[in-house]
Amino acid sequence: MDNAFEHLTEPAAEGPVAWSIDVTDLRTGAPLLRHEPDRVLATASVAKVFLLLETEARIADGRIDPVARLPIRPEHEVADSGLLHLFRDRTITVADACLLVGAVSDNLATNALTALCGLDAVRRLSAALGFASTAFLDVIRDERTPAHPWAPSCGTAAEIARLFAMLHAGEAVSREVSARVLAHLSAGVDASMVAGGLHLDPLAHGEADGGVLLRHKTGHDAGVRVDAGLVTGPRRGVAYAVGANFSPEADTGPHGVRVVVEDHMRRIGAAIRTHVLDG
Repeated sequence: MDNAFEHLTEPAAEGPVAWSIDVTDLRTGAPLLRHEPDRVLATASVAKVFLLLETEARIADGRIDPVARLPIRPEHEVADSGLLHLFRDRTITVADACLLVGAVSDNLATNALTALCGLDAVRRLSAALGFASTAFLDVIRDERTPAHPWAPSCGTAAEIARLFAMLHAGEAVSREVSARVLAHLSAGVDASMVAGGLHLDPLAHGEADGGVLLRHKTGHDAGVRVDAGLVTGPRRGVAYAVGANFSPEADTGPHGVRVVVEDHMRRIGAAIRTHVLDG
């Protein structure tokens, strides 16, 4: 194991937390850190990457015009993540909706893009790319009942890290589509988990910051924390996926499970930074 990861062999708070972790060197394919990499977890918003891939694939082959206005309907309305639901003017293009999903995991834009492309098409794409346990299962909902899929998305760290390695290699649909999706993800502003250990400007890291370049997607929900992506430096790069599921009822007090989980994820990010800069 790389020296940067020696102190991270066992995740913190393993008792009340189900972890799935995979950090892999991009050049050699060597595993740097793994813990239950094949465990299926709820991943909140992470599989929105498949929605971006499907949308960009349709843009690339001419089925969707990127500057066309995206229909926003009442049934797409949902609270929480994103900015579009706060806009006074919601007339945005398809391309800008993709950017909102990449930057702030925008739920309203997600639901509108899903209606445009079709949920079944997004699911077929992930299966065609070879993912058996990782998928975008459902639109984002304010209330999830037994009549709905159990989570908006699910996956394993091994498969999600492999997805980002494919994006890096230009193998997710095509080189053009992979590059466009990574461009959207380059605007991601969530530095609450693994990305926090990289010490980048959370609002402006489209270019390398101190030699470190990040492209990632995160997922937040009650009892769910996931961060997955690519980190490259002058010498090395990694594809990573770090996910944690826990009971929301256990997340109480100022030092609840969520705080412990996010602290551990940031320590993984710090080890990744050391690996790509000093390896």
